[in-house]
Amino acid sequence: MKVVGLSFSSRINGNCYNCVDYCLKRIKSRGYDVEVINFFDYEVNPCGLCDYQCFHTEKCIKTDDAKELFEKLTNADIIIYAIPTFGGHLASSFFILSERENGIFRSRLDYYVDYLRKINLIVIGNLSSGADMALHEAFYGFTNKDFYPESILLSAKEYGRRSINGDLIEDELVRNKLEKYADKIIDKY
Repeated sequence: MKVVGLSFSSRINGNCYNCVDYCLKRIKSRGYDVEVINFFDYEVNPCGLCDYQCFHTEKCIKTDDAKELFEKLTNADIIIYAIPTFGGHLASSFFILSERENGIFRSRLDYYVDYLRKINLIVIGNLSSGADMALHEAFYGFTNKDFYPESILLSAKEYGRRSINGDLIEDELVRNKLEKYADKIIDKY
């Protein structure tokens, strides 16, 4: 089985990247094929500057890396999104990818549901800055589904750290939580 972790953070070795990488190393130790992807290694443009061709021709007119990224994700058996929060909301990179799902999956809704079933979430942000609401925001894509993603919310302040330092993974309690989270995902599938 293939497990792909996608970090939506613009920092290569920030909390999102480090946490998803830690989970994937644990999953790899159980015999799975894993890959960590950084969203910013791909050029994925937001929706817009078009006439909604994807609603009429069932094909997005954008010529960026979105199709390549979605191909990697859809070929995975399990996906773990690692999403930072800013100002009480999920990172804009997450919304860019979510917007582009319309053009990719428009004519294949059953395929889209299969894709959603693979997704699990790591959300990183401080509760005092609305991270709990950001996690709630991430669940909107799963409304009226008979399934939900496994999720974990990590708050740097809870561990006496600053989010901007990117050192959350150095805390033993964080690593323990991520190990349990990774095991839960594998046991689910």
